[in-house]
Amino acid sequence: MPTLIRVVERVVCGRPTLVDNVETLAHLAQIVRWGPARFRQFGTDAEPGTLLVTLSGAVERPGVYEVPAGAPLADVMRVTGAHPSRTGAVLVGGYFGTWLDSADIRRARLSNEHLRPLGSSLGCGAIVVLPRDGCGLEETARILDWLAGESAGQCGSCVHGLAAIPGVTSGVARSRADDATVERLHRWAAQVEGRGACRFPDGAVRLLRSALRVFADDVEHHLRGEGCTAGPSVLSLPATRGEPWR
Repeated sequence: MPTLIRVVERVVCGRPTLVDNVETLAHLAQIVRWGPARFRQFGTDAEPGTLLVTLSGAVERPGVYEVPAGAPLADVMRVTGAHPSRTGAVLVGGYFGTWLDSADIRRARLSNEHLRPLGSSLGCGAIVVLPRDGCGLEETARILDWLAGESAGQCGSCVHGLAAIPGVTSGVARSRADDATVERLHRWAAQVEGRGACRFPDGAVRLLRSALRVFADDVEHHLRGEGCTAGPSVLSLPATRGEPWR
């Protein structure tokens, strides 16, 4: 049986991995060429240098941007043509990340040090802007459904917990739920967290919890059966396992 070699442990010719992050390698090249002092002119004392962040969603100019660590999130959004005042929420850290509401957006800075008090982190550096008429619950349900389909299916937390959570979340998004349903989501999140062989289910739970917090008013709106008038989805995702969203 072949030996499994993980890229985080060994790479080319079986040599130990020192760095496997492309962004870090790019930073190393700059430090070698220009010196550490120039690199530290950008960023913060705790997190010097620049970041590569990918912005998408309700922005006029989506793409990858290089910004100083600690840059205000609202300022970076304006560079892309997004307007914080017309934004419903922002997903920071990719599909394992967390949603930030309008108050968080105004005070958020793009560094792990500054995001930590908001319960967030940079993660993979992907930032998705949700328009004010977007439905964060619907978007979250789509992500969770996709994550469940991407699971390796090795642990009970994914096979049972992560497989069940998207359907219940989509029930809330489609006004097919009640208070007990939301309580069930909180309970399942606690049961799934920390139970897997990897951090895959933990990332999904982090996303779910942030959605239930940031979109608490929307949850109440859906539970009352008042329907959802959200515009088209802004998240780039393959077809999910469940029923069509539109």
